Amino acid sequence: MPFAKLLRTVLLPLGLSLGTVLGLGCFFETNDDQHLAWLFRGLTAAEPVRAVPLYFHGLGYLLSQLYAAVPALPWYGLLLAALLALATVLVFAVLDRLLRPHLRSPALVLTLTVFFLLAWLEHWLWFSHLRVALLLAGAAVLFAAQRPGRRGVLGCCLLMLLAWAIRPSAAVLALLAAAPGAVLLAGSWRQARPVLLGAAAALGAATLALSLTQSPATARFRAIDSSLAAVVDYDLRRPSPRTPADSLLVQAVDEWMLGDSTLVSEAGSRRAYVFDIGRYLTRVLPAKLGSRLPLLLRDYFAVLLLIALLGWGASRRQPLRQPVRGLQLGWVCLLLSLATVLKLPPRLALPLLDCWLLANLAACLPAAENLHRAAGHPGSSILLPGRQLRLLLVGVALLCLLYGAKTWHRHQMLRQERSRHEQALADIARRSSRHIRVLAGADDLLKSLSPFQNYSLGPGPVLWLTGWPSHDPSQARLYYRLTGYSGQADALRVLATRQHADVVWILTHQPARWLQRRLNARLPGEPPAARPAVALEPGLILKADTTLRLYNIRWVR
Repeated sequence: MPFAKLLRTVLLPLGLSLGTVLGLGCFFETNDDQHLAWLFRGLTAAEPVRAVPLYFHGLGYLLSQLYAAVPALPWYGLLLAALLALATVLVFAVLDRLLRPHLRSPALVLTLTVFFLLAWLEHWLWFSHLRVALLLAGAAVLFAAQRPGRRGVLGCCLLMLLAWAIRPSAAVLALLAAAPGAVLLAGSWRQARPVLLGAAAALGAATLALSLTQSPATARFRAIDSSLAAVVDYDLRRPSPRTPADSLLVQAVDEWMLGDSTLVSEAGSRRAYVFDIGRYLTRVLPAKLGSRLPLLLRDYFAVLLLIALLGWGASRRQPLRQPVRGLQLGWVCLLLSLATVLKLPPRLALPLLDCWLLANLAACLPAAENLHRAAGHPGSSILLPGRQLRLLLVGVALLCLLYGAKTWHRHQMLRQERSRHEQALADIARRSSRHIRVLAGADDLLKSLSPFQNYSLGPGPVLWLTGWPSHDPSQARLYYRLTGYSGQADALRVLATRQHADVVWILTHQPARWLQRRLNARLPGEPPAARPAVALEPGLILKADTTLRLYNIRWVR
């Protein structure tokens, strides 16, 4: 590989990525990633978890073994960072081959740098396994589409399977989003067909194998998660409790207290929640559009402007006018569907916008040179009159300054949030180390943490009662090891009878209220209460997070 190409496609993207991590930092976008890291380390389970039902299929085993071998290293963050670096290099290689026939080397390096600053930097700043899966799968498809042949198809399939292992739904969505760009980069559907069909076949085979080999506990987790996602994630169903147990379930879901298997079930979710089309059309849909579209415009104005300019330029080309207009309409419909029916968080929005941007860029360039961009072909450079060139440079510089100011503000906010959360976690560890810790409502403390640092609450078991990990199959084994009961309610009743020095309850107000109600309730099939009622009394407030308090157990006769 010539040094100039190596510089543009490998050294430049890796250098920009490293500069972002060292200069601005790297922050977990959600609490999911820290939850996953703790499960693979065994900090919130009875032992290191080798597999979780929804994510990191096969990779969970690798991570648990790496943590067991060298526990001091942040293997979760290092693995995702390596895959994100690979995706970054692949996308730069796609852009380099696409633009090299049209730009001279200095202009090409400048263009690649601007692309990173406006459309890629956030992926490193706001870290998420969902971003990595989407970007790796999309980059693999686009890279292979430019390089026809068996090796390209095989490499694409392998990387798609790796992205699928991280998060299957993300790999499927990435294939859909990258398909238009792949066709344009390949030159035709016929040339892109082996890559797209090969990737689809690989994903289908992996999904089929997973469904045939899943355990009953995994199948039950998936069913419950799918049922609850329509409520807590997408707001598609409203509560309509019919029994006291249904009321407990609704309150549990509101507080993300999902670990009580006798209460939280697929059947209970179907019974306690209903789909109300009138409510969805009059309240939910307008609320989603009113909140998400302005955020999309505010956060990604630079990328949206580039997409609009490239789409306008591509639509002026007579042979592609109608297909390009259809492509723009399709992208708008996809984003609106995600924003209104499902959800469109930043970790999903920007990867999709990147795919849209690359597709429009491929459509904007002359097809003849797209089809004949073989290595060594110099192509023709894009020459603009001096005035237009100066206006273009000023516009790009202004766009970079505006987006840079927004990014710097986000960096400052994330850094402050990380500092508060690290102080709160240290406070929890200091107050509860070497005890059994029962936590609920503290999930926000796991946001904005560093992927490249191992966090811990100190020695001692941790029962995390809120969030999706609370109903992970590993939690039943943890409850059984501590109390002899695998059910959450029975296990917590046993812990409530122990001395205060043995168990530390760290809760927020609403989860504490629900927990007190649940410990004193008896659902159908459970034995009647034969002991005094349990009262959870608030105690000391954590200085770093005033919503969390130490609770004391009191028996009321």
